[in-house]
Amino acid sequence: MVAAVSALIIVVIVTAFLPVTLSVFAYAFVEARHRRAWAVLARPAVRLGDGPYRAADVAPSRLQRAPLLVRAAALGCFYWAWFCMLAWVLVGFSASDRLLFGPLAVVGVLVAASVGRAGARLLRRDARAVAFGRRVAVVSAVHATLLVFLGFAVGGADWSAPAAVLGVVSIGQAALLVRALGEHAPLFAPPGDALAGQGPLPAWLARMLARHSRNRAKDAPVLV
Repeated sequence: MVAAVSALIIVVIVTAFLPVTLSVFAYAFVEARHRRAWAVLARPAVRLGDGPYRAADVAPSRLQRAPLLVRAAALGCFYWAWFCMLAWVLVGFSASDRLLFGPLAVVGVLVAASVGRAGARLLRRDARAVAFGRRVAVVSAVHATLLVFLGFAVGGADWSAPAAVLGVVSIGQAALLVRALGEHAPLFAPPGDALAGQGPLPAWLARMLARHSRNRAKDAPVLV
């Protein structure tokens, strides 16, 4: 059993270069394809100077691409998704005789696929990226915590160390995703969204607010 686990760890380490290649190509393709979605956003105005007749608001150029923190979180999502998929497939094949690891590997692959999808939505500036990314981060952190617990409680000394490393990195990647979404959440909101910092509005609520705004505009007095 120890030899099998050691061989599995070596295989995962060696094949870690494959997820690097896949994630870099996937990131470069998605980021270049959806870069125009960020070019429509204007940077916030910068206040220069102080005092009367000396202060001025300067409007910088528009964004050329996603902010650095968003791109870093997306790249982390791509890499961790590919790496976890490969790792869980290897675990499923190597420990297929143990009933516990079959469902665990399937759940791990599904969580990894969701993490990769969250990275793609970040680069696309999807209006649902904030809500979806936060849900994925929570699910990933909970899955990692359960993985560490099972590694120590059921796997014993053979599986506890790999489970701990995988769990810690998963939680770190989820924290990076949450940080990027928390800092740049307004950039993902649709134009005119009054609650931009809280993520996109439901369609029915957006229609209701738009109708209410039109009615107020009709009822407003006209000043001559």
